[in-house]
Amino acid sequence: MPPVALIARSLLRSAARPGPAPRGLKSGPPQSPVGLGESVVGFVALFFSCLGPAAWVLGHLNDYKAREE
Repeated sequence: MPPVALIARSLLRSAARPGPAPRGLKSGPPQSPVGLGESVVGFVALFFSCLGPAAWVLGHLNDYKAREE
């Protein structure tokens, strides 16, 4: 059998029969509950990373309009 056919067959064989599931992943409740401080820090970081750039652009909109070429 030609080498190209052997390679194609081995690639298809691995796709048809996936290996074992990755280890170390566990589902269920967390080992330790998340505290109020961690939640606040997370939400503040999310807020600034998502809405910060939009607020910057809207706050400087007149500067962007005033550009002269």
